[in-house]
Amino acid sequence: MGKKLNQFDLSGVTDDKALAIAAYGEAVAAYRYIILGEKAHSHQLRISFQNMVQTEYNQRDTLQNLLNDLFPSACFYLTNQDKAMVCVGPRLLDARDDARFDEAMRLTIASEKRSISFYTRYLPTAHHRRVAETFGQFAGDGLLRVRELRTLFQSAGKQINESCPIVPK
Repeated sequence: MGKKLNQFDLSGVTDDKALAIAAYGEAVAAYRYIILGEKAHSHQLRISFQNMVQTEYNQRDTLQNLLNDLFPSACFYLTNQDKAMVCVGPRLLDARDDARFDEAMRLTIASEKRSISFYTRYLPTAHHRRVAETFGQFAGDGLLRVRELRTLFQSAGKQINESCPIVPK
C-alpha cells in the first residue's frame, strides 16, 4: 500500500503567513542547492546548482520584499507543520557519497513539488493580487525546475523513483 500524502489545511493561512512560509521554502531550497553543488561530481552539475541557488535566493527576496511591502509589521514563528507545507525531509541534506547524493536529489525534487502544491493550492484563497500573481509565477517556475532536476539526474545516469511524479506537458 502506498504512503499517504499529508494534506495541509490552508484555510487558516493568511497572505502574510503564506508569504513567510513560501520564503522559508525558497531559503531552504537555496541552501540545499549549495550543498548539492558542493558535492556534485561534474562541472555541469555544479554550474546548474549554482544557477539554481541564485534563482532560489531571487525568489526568496521577491517574497520577503512583497511581505515587507504588504505587511510591514508581520512577524512569524513558523511551526514544523508550517515548514512541512513547503519542504520534505531535513533542512540539512547529507550528500557526501553517491547513495546520499541520490537521496538528497530525491528530497530536493519532492520539496520542489511540495512547494508547487503549496503555491497552487493557496492561489484561490489569496486576497492580494500581487500574492496570487507571484505564487502563480513561482508554481510555473517550480515545474520547470523539477523538469531540469530530472534531466540533470538522468544525464548523470541516475534512476528517479518518485512517489508522486509530475507529468511533463
